[in-house]
Amino acid sequence: MMRRAPRRILAALAVLACGAALTACAEPGPSGASGSVSGSASSGPVLRVAYLDTANYVTTVRDTHAMQRQLAKVGATVKFTGPFSPPDAYSAVSAGHADATSNGTGYFIDQVGEGQPWVAFALEKYSGDSQGIVAAPGSGVTSLRDLYGKKLAVGAPGGSGDYIAHQAFAHAGLDISQVDLVNITDKQLSSAFRGRKVDALASFDQNLAMALSTPGARAIVNGSQIGSLNWSIHVASRSFAEAHPAVLKAAYRALRQEAARAKRDPRIITAAYRQFGAPDDLIDQVAKFDVPTIEPLDAKAVADLNQQARQYVDFGFISKAPDLSGAVLDGSK
Repeated sequence: MMRRAPRRILAALAVLACGAALTACAEPGPSGASGSVSGSASSGPVLRVAYLDTANYVTTVRDTHAMQRQLAKVGATVKFTGPFSPPDAYSAVSAGHADATSNGTGYFIDQVGEGQPWVAFALEKYSGDSQGIVAAPGSGVTSLRDLYGKKLAVGAPGGSGDYIAHQAFAHAGLDISQVDLVNITDKQLSSAFRGRKVDALASFDQNLAMALSTPGARAIVNGSQIGSLNWSIHVASRSFAEAHPAVLKAAYRALRQEAARAKRDPRIITAAYRQFGAPDDLIDQVAKFDVPTIEPLDAKAVADLNQQARQYVDFGFISKAPDLSGAVLDGSK
């Protein structure tokens, strides 16, 4: 078993596994402004969105006018900047160069626990088929128990892959300490998995699609089979949320419209991956995943976040479950 990182190091690393970065994408620094910019000068507030190099709805909504229309109703405009890797996106907001971005629920929980000033305003929720554990070709692994004594790549300590692995073994009543958990960067996952340097991979989104599209690979479990609570979450700085709650509620409504658009035409999602340079076999696998929905941060969503926080404590990722009550904005109200 690889040694766990201290909590503050974990917090810095966990983000790396919460939004896989395609190597073909640009990764500007916090002050970078590559990519599309929308919105015009206005006397009203401007929501500056640092979008990611993965196809969530904050990324795909750039190709429509839903965000502009919804924000115009409250006298605001939007400016999109990116694509960013998740660490750079969070740095952009923290440094005051952007107001909102996206990440995973686990990283959000850890950030709130660290006292970081974030407010979540929309939950991007999927069935779970886009996250899970896949055995590498030739590994001989056909079940979770077969991973005892084997190498399981989980990405960064305490990140989404690590959570998926721990939740899978906990759900099955198995001992994850019997597995060699390998911490590895997103850029190394493909070569490690396809090069048989690890026996399996626990991941999500395009990393999972890469694994599933590898000839000879075998799906072991997915998120829906293990009760995973790991989803994407859209967040803003606390200063912006407190000053402009109506703007974030309008952004929530725009994301709901974008989710409805993707439900009607899922090619919106695969087109974004194609734009980012993803190979055809990966895109074909992504097309098989369920289309995510946008949900409010209501009582049910907060209850799920609190449950995941308790899981993070149980798994040793954090020492104490944070109080999330002041870190969410219900966009449906």
